[in-house]
Amino acid sequence: MSCKVSTGVSNDCTSRLKASGLSKKFWVGYKGDLDTQISLAQSADINALDFGSYGVLYPFEGSKFSHDFSWELKVASGGNISYDHVFNWKLTPDTTADDLTVQKLLQGDDIFIIVEDVNQQFFILGAGNGMSATAATGGSGGKESGGDIADSGTLTSNEKTKPLRFALGGGYQATLEYLESRES
Repeated sequence: MSCKVSTGVSNDCTSRLKASGLSKKFWVGYKGDLDTQISLAQSADINALDFGSYGVLYPFEGSKFSHDFSWELKVASGGNISYDHVFNWKLTPDTTADDLTVQKLLQGDDIFIIVEDVNQQFFILGAGNGMSATAATGGSGGKESGGDIADSGTLTSNEKTKPLRFALGGGYQATLEYLESRES
């Protein structure tokens, strides 16, 4: 078995024209709601999610630039490698029902997240092992006006791959419409 790269990566001027940040909306799904698990083969972008009868995506929306994700390579003492996916979210619940939804989000352990970056690219986090909460905070803000009153949380997962790209053949608009059509 060869672990050598078989091609290179080149950047052009378009590659340099990328903004940072995520859309204010993200989607939560549960691996247990899928009839077929998300492929980790990385032979192409993921282009469908095989939901069971009751499987849906749950949309969450925060403020612009309130969410972010990262991945980090982990190397075990025996040489095995994996990738930690980390998703940080910030939401402002307005009702008791919103509070309960946030609490349920923090209790999940087979979550996958779909995010859109500001370059209109979609990524799936936690596709293999599912994400779970590792931190959360909230409160009333500060003593001064303008204090942060949002709830914040972190979901993490240890995975075999970097975050997977999600795209339909019809491009950005088709991918967005597909995700929105799966919303509960």
